[in-house]
Amino acid sequence: MTSAAYQKSLVSLQHYLAEYRPYLERAIAAVKVLESANPESEEFSDALAELHVSATVLEPYSEGMREAIDQYTEDLPEDRPIAS
Repeated sequence: MTSAAYQKSLVSLQHYLAEYRPYLERAIAAVKVLESANPESEEFSDALAELHVSATVLEPYSEGMREAIDQYTEDLPEDRPIAS
């Protein structure tokens, strides 16, 4: 694969990572609160709402992320195998 295609795929992957990560971090933080907070508390309700929003945003991004990963791996130069 050409270097230009590889670079384009890498930029696309990095773009998805930059947009995906903040919502993923918010979702993880919400899960941690849900694991320890009283289910009847406002903290629990707020965390549940945050997780719902994050999951809603992450769902379509996950599809784009998978596509970006697939394209990146397809465009890797032949002499640069993926570590297993």
